Amino acid sequence: MKGAVGRICGEASPTDFSFVVFDPKEVRRTDYVKVWNDVDGWVVAQVVDIRATSEASNSDILQGRDVEKELYIAKAIVIGKRDEKGMLKVPKTPFVPGENVFKAEEELVIDVLGLEKDGVYLGLLEDSNIRVNLDTNTLVQKHCCILAKTGSGKSYTAGVIIEELIERGVPLFIIDPHGEYATLKEPNRNEDEVGMMQTFGIQPKGYSNVMIYVPPNSPFIDKADGILKLDGLNLTAEEIVELAGITNSTSQALLYQAIKNLKSRNYTIEDIIKEVESIKHNAKWALLGHLEKIVEAGLFDANPTPVNVLLQKGKAVVLDMRGIPPEHQDLIVSRVCHQLFELRKREEVPPGMIVIEEAHNFIPERGMGKAVSTPVLRTIASEGRKFGLGLLVISQRPARIDKNVISQCNTQIILRVTNPNDINAIKKGVEGLTAEMVDEIKRLPAGTAIVVSPELERPVIVNVRVRKSMHGGAAVSVVKEKTKKKREKSGFLTGRKSDKRKERGEKGMEEKKEKRGLLRKMFG
Repeated sequence: MKGAVGRICGEASPTDFSFVVFDPKEVRRTDYVKVWNDVDGWVVAQVVDIRATSEASNSDILQGRDVEKELYIAKAIVIGKRDEKGMLKVPKTPFVPGENVFKAEEELVIDVLGLEKDGVYLGLLEDSNIRVNLDTNTLVQKHCCILAKTGSGKSYTAGVIIEELIERGVPLFIIDPHGEYATLKEPNRNEDEVGMMQTFGIQPKGYSNVMIYVPPNSPFIDKADGILKLDGLNLTAEEIVELAGITNSTSQALLYQAIKNLKSRNYTIEDIIKEVESIKHNAKWALLGHLEKIVEAGLFDANPTPVNVLLQKGKAVVLDMRGIPPEHQDLIVSRVCHQLFELRKREEVPPGMIVIEEAHNFIPERGMGKAVSTPVLRTIASEGRKFGLGLLVISQRPARIDKNVISQCNTQIILRVTNPNDINAIKKGVEGLTAEMVDEIKRLPAGTAIVVSPELERPVIVNVRVRKSMHGGAAVSVVKEKTKKKREKSGFLTGRKSDKRKERGEKGMEEKKEKRGLLRKMFG
């Protein structure tokens, strides 16, 4: 039949079938196909595997004898069709062997997969021009996570989502441990990426409504729009132990006692110091040293920054924490997120989203680390959707991030992951992934993602679009290698030396001969 790419062969069920591929150039793994079902009509399926086979013996093949043409067999998993009510329906009767298989039209694929006409534009469905848009409200309210190994494009993909949310006026607070998101202000000037923008239908763009805040002890204060100063009121013993790295049990006990004595009123770090000074115990001096270091760090101020400036309508606030010790970052995230959540519950800040880069440092899996920010982030993950505060969780170590938080993320974007522990964590934490999809995760090229969303009928593979703004998370080259063009100009690839190099070479040989002659005279 005209237009057919294959024909069903062997056993077929209502949920899967195999088919002979007419031309292997026409059908590839992950392609969407359609096939006629006598009861339900046209049904969409996805190719999950293709294998080549031949009836020739191994000895014939090894000896190079003429063998029959190889046969290509594809396996397809049925997705279904939409009924009159728009509900996805999987056939209840098997497909018929001998039935022709066709490529599915783009409109049919869009309809069956449930792709949005508008929303957060993530990229293009693999090997197609079909846009993959994610529902903005679902992505924000029901949380999202991006999981990938280093270098696979997790921060880049996060930047794409952030751009889309900024354009839709979603208030964002971005926790940025490595200073990767300040470049959102600048339009993309990467020549290769600008050249690809036509494919994705976008233009370079910088975002002037992005504001950069830094802690008081940041080495980048001169580049910031504002300084984040914490109030330091009523610090818990756990926060101080984490912040100061107090490991001595006696010092910890004295600290707990001092704070217990102050619990009847609001207190500052200075009040704690005075209380410790009044204790008659020699161990207090070591504790006082720790407390003084906290004061010297300058994180706390009598005139703190109003936390509501961090989540403003139509703005994205980046908290750039480059150069800040991890324990300081942890405390900052803990206190700021706690206050933002409380403000949101009282509707004193607009609904929005908290973006957490390097999330495994702030919400580690039990037994894989400890962070004072973990409790509040777990609470936001479980309760935030009721109050309109979402999380975008980003990590290159899925196995080291709290599984409860991952399971609360209804939208999951997975780029290449190869570590077996991380793969297992994804299998346990992400619903709807087939065995074939899990295997695909290991082979994904950089910039390609598997997307799982309640808005999609099944996970899809997406070529993430290029950034409109500059990407600030690119790896820094340690050594600048000479390009092929430069090497050719210098004669490295031609095998010819320039006249000057030839002269230098000949002169060097003469000098070596003279030196060898002198050495022979000296040492025989």
